[in-house]
Amino acid sequence: MAERHAHPHAHHHSDKHTHISRGTYYRVFWALMVLMVLTVAAWWVEKNVITMPGWLAVTIAMSIAIAKTVLIVLYFMHVKVSSRVSQIYAAGAFVWLLILFVITMGDYVARGWPPQAGPLP
Repeated sequence: MAERHAHPHAHHHSDKHTHISRGTYYRVFWALMVLMVLTVAAWWVEKNVITMPGWLAVTIAMSIAIAKTVLIVLYFMHVKVSSRVSQIYAAGAFVWLLILFVITMGDYVARGWPPQAGPLP
């Protein structure tokens, strides 16, 4: 009987890779559907029922959008069950996106509103 020797450079994964269950996918899907209905309802309420300050409407819309994004990234992109390195890279991507938003919004706010009349038509 031949002995089996592991190749010295073979990759062994000591951490147990878990998988996301079908039931979890369905629950995340329904959570996304509820958040979509909340998005439409928030828009409808703002347009037809009450007039709210712009900052409040944006805060509500962004909160719902962030919740949807977190669900998609964690479950459908499998970051929740990925290695720690993958999770760090995903978090780093969001930090970079936040930096880009801050730079862009800083430029937008610094330009003043309404725009000043310039020499060009």
